[in-house]
Amino acid sequence: MFNLNLRYIFFISCTFVFGILFFTVGFYLPHIKKWKSNKLLNLSKVYQDESISNESNLLADGVRKARIANLLDPSNLETRENFIELLFRANPTEALQKWARIFSVEQVSEERTTTLLKRSIKTLKDDSLEIYEKRIAGEIAIGQLNFLLTIKDWLESPDNALIAAELLAETGNPVRANEIVKKSLETHPTHAESIFLLTRLTVHLSDNKNLPYIAKKLADLSNRKSISGVEAIRHLTLLHLLNPLSKKSLRTCIELLQSNPHAEPIDFMRIHALQYDVSANETEKISVVKLCSEQFDLEQSKELFVFSSWLGRLGAYEQLLQYLSASRAKVEEELFKLRMNALAQTNDLDSIHFEVNNAPIIPERWRLVIEARAYSLEGNYKESIKVLNRLLPVLGNDPRLVRSICNYLESSEDITGLAHILNKLIDQPIHQSFALRKLMQHRASSATLEELLGWMSKLSKLHGNDPFFSQTYLYFELLDPFLTAPSKKLDLLIEEANKNLSENSNLQNRITLALAHLRNRSNDNALLALGSVRNWRNWQTTRPAWAFISSEVFRLNHDSEKAMILFKGIDFASFDRAEKESLAQLFPQNFPVTR
Repeated sequence: MFNLNLRYIFFISCTFVFGILFFTVGFYLPHIKKWKSNKLLNLSKVYQDESISNESNLLADGVRKARIANLLDPSNLETRENFIELLFRANPTEALQKWARIFSVEQVSEERTTTLLKRSIKTLKDDSLEIYEKRIAGEIAIGQLNFLLTIKDWLESPDNALIAAELLAETGNPVRANEIVKKSLETHPTHAESIFLLTRLTVHLSDNKNLPYIAKKLADLSNRKSISGVEAIRHLTLLHLLNPLSKKSLRTCIELLQSNPHAEPIDFMRIHALQYDVSANETEKISVVKLCSEQFDLEQSKELFVFSSWLGRLGAYEQLLQYLSASRAKVEEELFKLRMNALAQTNDLDSIHFEVNNAPIIPERWRLVIEARAYSLEGNYKESIKVLNRLLPVLGNDPRLVRSICNYLESSEDITGLAHILNKLIDQPIHQSFALRKLMQHRASSATLEELLGWMSKLSKLHGNDPFFSQTYLYFELLDPFLTAPSKKLDLLIEEANKNLSENSNLQNRITLALAHLRNRSNDNALLALGSVRNWRNWQTTRPAWAFISSEVFRLNHDSEKAMILFKGIDFASFDRAEKESLAQLFPQNFPVTR
């Protein structure tokens, strides 16, 4: 009886506790989430340390913790901003996209949006990003800039005007950027950064009308014994591209640099390079090189490398070979590559073969790739390919070695050798993404449609979450002249093109859907796919192939005026091979194959 009572009491107690937990969980759960979020927030803040690189798994772990912290407590601005800050270091494009979505309209502020634009400009200047990533970043940033431009007097600040102008310049609108900077300088004539940006824009636009004004501004700034003084001299060298500086002006620049404590050796090298450029004869050029050499301790390998690299950029290969002897080069990998390049540029192929075979300390991979390049320069491509095939097993599965060799061939402009290696790597998982991207970069314009379809198919599978590759693959599929209409495959491609357009109404998706309807002989639907008729001139500034497709859409819909205007503006010589060959077959009556 007693035991029964105990079991009864225990059951009642458990039921009571469970009831309390059940009816109070709604009260405690948010507090638990906030506690967990705060704990992860503090743990992830450690990863804000700049010494933690993007290449390390540590940063990825920090982003993961910050992401979970934000998901657990999405109303906490601190967790959001911490997550975005870390994500910017790992994946700036994704960070920009999330930034634009994660903050509500109420949380959008002038300060926060200005910070976003600064981040956007940094992202757009990042050469490691793909073109499509920069396009996404640019679209987001321009949308945010339009918000700021609605704020009264925002553009009156020279710093804000500079941000707006830089962003416009990076997103392909240098003319508007130029207007904003010039107007800002009317009220803030000594704002150094605006003067520097105006200089870069003037050179970019080849606007000689601004030269006297800018030269005066830079000359005034160059007298400052500060970083801005050095920066002014650096920008004076840009003007040399439009109007060469006199020998006297260049000597003055050297004197100003000598008196400026912030000047660096590279600043002297830049001026000496211009002096070399304007030298009237070989004697003057040799004198300039000697003056520049006095900036360095050439007994030190690092300084010899910097100086020799400078000579290489000048094209002073004979002098490079004099300063960088074979005995110094054969024991230093980087110096060896510089000397071999100089020998190649002077067409001294016998010396290349001799020195390659007498440099046992230099890693075999470099001796092989340089030997292959020498054969290529001789026109002996068969032998060059043989050497490259011997090179591949040496590289193995080390991505760093593969990239260093490919970068060397790329910088040497040996695209034939580069393409051969890349084609050998596209089916190796560890190298596939890199090889495919490089092939697209260097061979897209000359590749056949079959090659492009093969590469894009692999890329779209590798990057399943990235719409750029799948959309581009779809576009190339629709260029296939052997695609029949009507057919089940074409119906599926049209369905996919419609879906892409509904998700993202950009020009690529519109022209892809328009092409799909043209292939299906549905000309009116093709016209609808192009978008609003009032924006038809947008197609004038796109890819030549897209301009041609859009002109065909208007022609087949009996709008001959728009069709003719678009057609006349097309540079048929600039077509990529695959697009040219396909469109010539698809529209033989109107595609000028002889042009």
